[in-house]
Amino acid sequence: MVLDDASAEGRAAAMSASPHPLPPRPAVMGPYRPDWLEKPSADDMSEFYPAHAARHDIPGKVKMTCQVKADGRLSGCRIDSETPKGEFFGEAALHLAPKFRMIPPDDLRANPGEVTVPLVFQVTEPRMTFRSDGSDARLLMQGGLIVSIVATALLAFIVLALGRYHVSATKKGSAKTP
Repeated sequence: MVLDDASAEGRAAAMSASPHPLPPRPAVMGPYRPDWLEKPSADDMSEFYPAHAARHDIPGKVKMTCQVKADGRLSGCRIDSETPKGEFFGEAALHLAPKFRMIPPDDLRANPGEVTVPLVFQVTEPRMTFRSDGSDARLLMQGGLIVSIVATALLAFIVLALGRYHVSATKKGSAKTP
């Protein structure tokens, strides 16, 4: 595909109008070396961490290959590998793909190429997660019911014990008075 000067100028104008203007590349960089302009934050990683894996403190790894668009954004991502299988780390990686942005090359090629992105998911701190199926609520209600039954039984035992003590103390007190 041959690009004329008008289409290259149009793309350059479109890129300069983007919400995130591109920083100038330092002259010392020399030939194009892909590097990240934007990457997902720790909060982004936590937001898309698979719920089951987070509840069970399961870490994961993903290798994702994406096309790099002229503005440095990733598109057409595919999962090359994912461990452990069945924990949905690949799906999480695909949700994170829009958070990545590479420093685009100077020549504004329509498609600068592909990039392989390795991602490591690790639970850094315990966090409270609740299942949306209601099983956590049922468990909490059952636990509360058990606590209330035990508390009622304990209270009844204390009342009976104090009642017996009071009756025996009253009998002993009335026997001593003439």
